[in-house]
This record gives sequence, C-alpha cells and structure tokens, in this order.
Amino acid sequence: MDTRLKNNKQTKLFGVLLSLLLIAIIAAGVIASYPLIWKNTQLLLENKETELDTIINQEKASYINNFIRKLNQSNYVLYWNSKQQLVDVNLQPSQVFLTEDLQELSDEDEDYGEKKEFVSYFNNILGKWYNQFYSVTLNEYSSLHYYFIDYKTGSTLTNTIKPLNMLLESNAEAQEEKNSYPFYIVLQYLEDGSLQVLDYTGLDSVHIDSFKSNERNKSEILQNGFYNLFWNQYKDRIKSPSNVTMIYASNSENFFLPNNLSDVSLNPRYIFNNAGFIQAFVIATVCVFILAMLLPFKKSLQIGKGFATKIPFEISVAGIMIVMSSYVILRPMAYETIGGFYIANPKYTIIPEWVLNLLDYSINFVAWFVSLLTLYVCFLSVRQVFTLGLVTYCKEKTMIGRSIAWLVRKIKKVFRSLGEIDLSEPSNKAIIKILTVNFVILLVLCSIWIFGIFILIIYTIILFFIIRKYFDEIKKNYAILLEATSRIADGNLEGTIEEDLGVFEPLKGELAKVQHGFKKAVEEEMKSQRMKTDLITNVSHDLKTPLTAIITYINLLKEENVSEEERRSYIETLDNKSQRLKNLIEDLFEVSKASSNNITLDLIEIDLGNLIHQVLLELDDKIVGSKVEFRYNPPEDKIILQLDSEKTYRIFENLIINIIKYAMPHTRAYIDIIKNKGIIQVVLKNISASELNINVDDITERFVRGDLARNTEGSGLGLAIVKSFVELQGGEFRIQTDGDLFKAIVEWKMEN
Repeated sequence: MDTRLKNNKQTKLFGVLLSLLLIAIIAAGVIASYPLIWKNTQLLLENKETELDTIINQEKASYINNFIRKLNQSNYVLYWNSKQQLVDVNLQPSQVFLTEDLQELSDEDEDYGEKKEFVSYFNNILGKWYNQFYSVTLNEYSSLHYYFIDYKTGSTLTNTIKPLNMLLESNAEAQEEKNSYPFYIVLQYLEDGSLQVLDYTGLDSVHIDSFKSNERNKSEILQNGFYNLFWNQYKDRIKSPSNVTMIYASNSENFFLPNNLSDVSLNPRYIFNNAGFIQAFVIATVCVFILAMLLPFKKSLQIGKGFATKIPFEISVAGIMIVMSSYVILRPMAYETIGGFYIANPKYTIIPEWVLNLLDYSINFVAWFVSLLTLYVCFLSVRQVFTLGLVTYCKEKTMIGRSIAWLVRKIKKVFRSLGEIDLSEPSNKAIIKILTVNFVILLVLCSIWIFGIFILIIYTIILFFIIRKYFDEIKKNYAILLEATSRIADGNLEGTIEEDLGVFEPLKGELAKVQHGFKKAVEEEMKSQRMKTDLITNVSHDLKTPLTAIITYINLLKEENVSEEERRSYIETLDNKSQRLKNLIEDLFEVSKASSNNITLDLIEIDLGNLIHQVLLELDDKIVGSKVEFRYNPPEDKIILQLDSEKTYRIFENLIINIIKYAMPHTRAYIDIIKNKGIIQVVLKNISASELNINVDDITERFVRGDLARNTEGSGLGLAIVKSFVELQGGEFRIQTDGDLFKAIVEWKMEN
C-alpha cells in the first residue's frame, strides 16, 4: 500500500516537472526568435520609409489640398466658438452666419418650408465641422497649433502656450519665431468678410490662392447633392467671419500628412509588433494550449487532476485574459531588450554590458515562463468541460452555475415555506391582513410625492402605538398561557382558561387536549395498576385451583386402602385437572406472545364462511350438550380474506365455546356474516345465563371472566386471545351488551 502511494507521488511529480520543462522550452523558443524579429523590423522600416517617400511625392498635392480645406472649415468653427463664449449660451451656427430673415422664420413667410429645411441643413453641416475639428483634425495633425483673435470683442482662442501672436509682428524676435516653424499662415477677415493672407511659409502661391476664394469657402457648406440647388438662392445670405485673425502653425516638416500615415507607419515599435512578435506570441499560446489538451491523455502522468481542477471557470477565463493583456508589457520589454537595454543603460551604471544583457534576457524568460504557465493551468482547468460534460461543468466548476444552483435552492426553499403556510390559521390571516393594509397605505403615500412624507410621519407614530398595544396584549395572553402550563406541570389537571388568547387561541385548545391526555393517561395508569393486581389474583386463583386438586388426588392415591374403582376415578380426575392446567398455561403463553407481537402469521386466502361452518361441526357435541340452539346465517357469496387459518379458527372456536359456557340453556345463539362497503363483520349474539353486570371494556383483558365468582371452567383468556389474534391480522374486535344480550363483533377490511 505504501509502495503504491509512493509510486503515485513520484509519477505525479514527474508529470509536473515534464510540464514545467516543456513550458520552459516554449519560452526559450520565443526569446530565441528575438533576433529574427529584429531583423524583419529593420527591413520593414526601410521599406516603409521608401513607401512613404513615394506616397508623399505622388500624393503631396492631394494631401495639401485636404489640409487647406480643413483649415478653411476651422475658420468658421473658431469664429462660431468665440461667439458662443461671449454670450455663454449655445448659439446655433445659423444665428452667427445667416442673415436675419433666415434667423427669425414665421409660418407666414414665403417658402417657409424650404427656408426651414435649409437652416436645419446649415446647422448640421457646421455642427459636423465643429466635431471634426476638435475630435479629428487636431488629433490627426497633432503638431498643428492655432491662435484666434476677435478685434471687435478682444476674445482669443488657442491650443498652445507658444506666443503665436508674435507671428503678426515683423521685428527680429518675431522673425526668429517664424523661422522655427516649417509651416505657418496668418489669415485676416476684414469688416466686409473678405479674406487676406498676411504672411505664410511652407506653401506655394497656388495653395495660397485657394485661401483667398471666399466663394469656395461658402460652397463647402452647400457641397452635398440635393442642397446644391440652394446655392444660387442662399449663397448671398451666408455671412463670412469679420474683424478676426487666425494663425496656424506646425513644427512638423510633413505638416500636411495625417499622423496615421507619417507617425504610426514609421513607428519602430509598431513595425516590431508586425515583424513577427505577435506571431510568436500566438504560436506560443497555441503550443501551450496543445500541451494542456494532450498531456492529460497520458493518465499515468496524472496531469490536470490537482490544483487546476479546483479553479472556477471565471477565474480561468480571467487568467487567460490577464495573460493576453500582458502582451502590452511583453512587447516593449522584448523591444527594449533586443534594441538596446531594458533594465538600465550601461552609460549610466558601472555594471558590465554583458551582465545587463544577461539580466534583460533572464527577466524576459521569467516573464514569458510565468505567462505561459498561467495559460497552461487555466487551459487545464477549462479542459474539464470535455471530461465532465457541459452541463455538469457549468453546475460544478463555474461560480455563476454555483450561484444559480444556490439561488434555485433558496427559491425552492422559499416556495416550500410559502406552500407550508396555513392560511386558515388565525395568526397567518391576521399577518396577511396587516401587510395588505400597510401596502395599500404606503402605495397611497408614495403617490402623493413630497406631501406623503408628512403623512408618513403621522402614520408611523400611529402605527407605533397600535403595535405597542398589540404586543402588550400578546404579552398578557402569553402570561396567562404560561400560568396554565405551570399549573399542569404541578399536577393540576382541572383548571381551564376562560379568556380569549388572541393569536394564542389555538394553543388554548391544544392545552386543553394536553390536559385531557394527561388525565386519560393517569386513568389508564390507574386502571393498568388495578388490572395488574386483578391479574395476579386471577392467575393465582386459576392456577392454584387445578394444582391443589392434583396434589390432593395424588395424596389419595398414596393411601394403601384405595380400591381399584376409586383409583381409576382419581386418575381420571388428575388427568382432567392436569389438562386444564396445561390448557391454561398454553393460553397464557399464546396471549403473552400475541401481546409482544412475537407471532408469525401464515397468511393465505381462506373462505370465512366455510371456516366458521367447520368450527361449528367440530364443536357439535359441546353445542348439543349446552342445549343452546345455534342459528348460522352464512352469506350467499364466498367471503375470501387473506388470514392465518389456524389463528382465525382459534378466534371463532373461543367465541363459540364462550357462548356454550355462558349462554342461557334452551335459547338461541346467532352467527351472522355481514358485508358492508368493503367491511366484513362477523356478529355472534346470545342471551347470557347470568346477569351482565360487567364492564365490556374489561372483559377482553386477560383472566377476566363473565363468571365473576369464577365457579365455571375456564381460564379467562379466551376473549383476550380473540382480541389479540384479530388485531394481529389487521382487524377489530369489540363487545356490546344490551340487558342480557351479549354480542361479539369481529371486523376485517376486504383487502385484508
């Protein structure tokens, strides 16, 4: 046993070491690919620079025209924004750039619908320009700076701390500032809205002329399809900016190129990513996934049966997502390691360069190893979905599944609790009524908003006094109930509770039942003690009588002068007395076994009518000698019951013998079998020879006889045996008397 356990541990340890070794090999393989990735990066960077130069040469005019168009749009945006800041409200573009007849439209105006449509379209176009300038243009051309000044109001707008306003001057300092920009342009709108280019650099005269075409600027607003129809009609109603100056400047030589073309395309880190690093990351992830899927098939390695099986699905997915997110850390780490130094530059430390390189690659290996190991464990955990099945995995290995299962159990428990509520209980009825009334009141208070708070305060105060009164009443009723239980505990079983106990009213009835039960138990105990005393007396009497006779006749037989005739008489008497003693002991033994349920029943199908007929035939001699005329009324149909034939025979034998012993001679006894609603009754009736002054409840007890003087033959166990045997077979036996009429009734259900 110990050897097997040791072997299992060694095998499991081997599986763990093998997994770690394979993951380390994958991590080392990724690091070994660094030089190849770096070589591809340099080649791609050279190609990208060549491609960019070609694009600039071929598409330069197009990029410049697009750049100028966006600056023209920004003129209107900056002017509109400056007007909004002055009034500190949201002004529509139509309120700034359109004539008054288009700003204040009326239903009575001619072409009202067309004018309204044009104003709406104008506002949409300027709104798009506004969003594009602040959300796109300034991001695409991140080196672009602007300065705006309104001469009429003195308001200014800018996105830089540099003194661009110096470009309006002509001194030496301003000239030095101008020389620092590869591109700048100074635009001025005069009082009449005409545009002038005051100064510029970086553009040629052809491009500058496009700024001066005010008609072109306005046509940008109405450039879209159907709305070109409005151009001739509304072009004179669009006002240009006036009395303002705009300055635009850029520090970039390629100021007209968007960032996504010039900066991103030539970014070495971006190229390093596409030169093979992302492919290395994906290949490493796939290799780890394959290991996690295939290694557990080698069952002797016991891989995937330890810690990984305990990780919930959500934690595994979170681990996988974290590792995938670590890509943004691994990439710059790899780039810095292979392109220079990651930890520190040897120029600023005394550590040798080869040591720094070794540390860099060691950190890279550890980072890759930890990331891939985390992926491996998470994949092993998720792999259980194939071994457990989707349904079982969701129930047992996911936190959501566990939570849902827990919630379902709680909901079922609540519904079971609701199903167990007895709505007929007065306390439950009262609680439901109170909750319903309270719900209605709160619903009404909630519907009247703020005024409901004041009413709610009053309602709460009233509710406090009502609840306090209710609890005081509960405490009072509880004290009454506690006092009554104390009386019962002290043995006083006669006291009663007259008060109304409210919610405890059902307990008052149950307490009365407890009192009645205690009284009945006491009476039963007293009766049992009395019966025990009578039992001892009767047993002693019935056993002593034949035993005394036996002793007496044995002594007579010992005398020498006993004649042969007397000897035969004595022996016959001894035989009778010993048989009686034997029968008495056998009856007592049978009653004892029946009372202790120590009897095995042999149930078979018997014909009850034929059985009773057989008993009558067996006892025919005794019946004739008793001078009692028996009238047996069997049913027309057979009565078939599952009974023990021997015990059932003894039942009716004892009952018929009881009639023979105690019935008045020259009278009739009746035996009737009655079938009624699945119940079979056997009724035996006779007229008693002596007055029936006995308790019918006691006559079926052991050693209780109808002959209270105990002068007749009998053990007093006959009816006790009958009762025991009937009840053992699932029936019921009872005695009824009416004057001198004695009636014994045996009942069984048909299914028995």
